[in-house]
Amino acid sequence: MSISTLLTDEEFLNLPEFAGKQELLDGELIELPPAKHSHSELVKRLVELLHTALDTSRVWTETAYRLRRGRWLVPDASVSWPNQQVEDDWFQGSPMLAVEVASRGNSPDQLEQKVVAYLEHGVGEVWIIYPKTRTMVVFRKGSTVRVASDSDYACDLIGVTVTPEHRTPLK
Repeated sequence: MSISTLLTDEEFLNLPEFAGKQELLDGELIELPPAKHSHSELVKRLVELLHTALDTSRVWTETAYRLRRGRWLVPDASVSWPNQQVEDDWFQGSPMLAVEVASRGNSPDQLEQKVVAYLEHGVGEVWIIYPKTRTMVVFRKGSTVRVASDSDYACDLIGVTVTPEHRTPLK
């Protein structure tokens, strides 16, 4: 059995530099290894898609959002709200859209916890993309949409359509 020590926001922000991604979920540190090339290429293609519908000033890659004390999440890609509050140089609350690409560092439980946290703090949508199966799951307050590997997803929130090619990892 492992014992985890809960961190405060101050302890989290004072952690040493880390090669991967660090998040804090209800005080528990989540460390993810550096992204593989195919993961980064997929995120890059998704960001390019988001740029077709939105001003680049609202589209972010691996940018931290402070949801509340003890909750700092860093989606692979995100779209900030037009009036997203920034305090102490950090985005406050959930983004308008959070995109998480499932990878070797994410456990299913962690992804579910992140979705719940985003939804509790006002996200418009959360996309969880599963590159191996080219599928995605879209979460909104009160609904979940599963998108098959051969189906498109039209996002009315921001006016883009995600195709199977957008969810395919490059080798």
